[in-house]
Amino acid sequence: MIKHAIATEEKVVTGRGQPDHQARKRPEEMSLNSYALLQAYVLMAVTGLGYLALTWSTVVLLGGFVTSLGKKDFWCLTSISMVQAARSVL
Repeated sequence: MIKHAIATEEKVVTGRGQPDHQARKRPEEMSLNSYALLQAYVLMAVTGLGYLALTWSTVVLLGGFVTSLGKKDFWCLTSISMVQAARSVL
């Protein structure tokens, strides 16, 4: 007669209804998650500022403000717009 043993895994449940391995995270994991989240938010902020700079420079170049720009300002603004537009496409 052969008895089959069934392996069962005991799960400890905390007061919040989560298994114990999900309730306690290691400090390294928490700091890495925080760092990744911070990097994602910083990247979104920088990307948003880049789009705002591109929009602003396009309005200045194509709008009525181009007549009030000096020659050096015009070319600086044009180069900034081209760099931002190339970054948006790539």
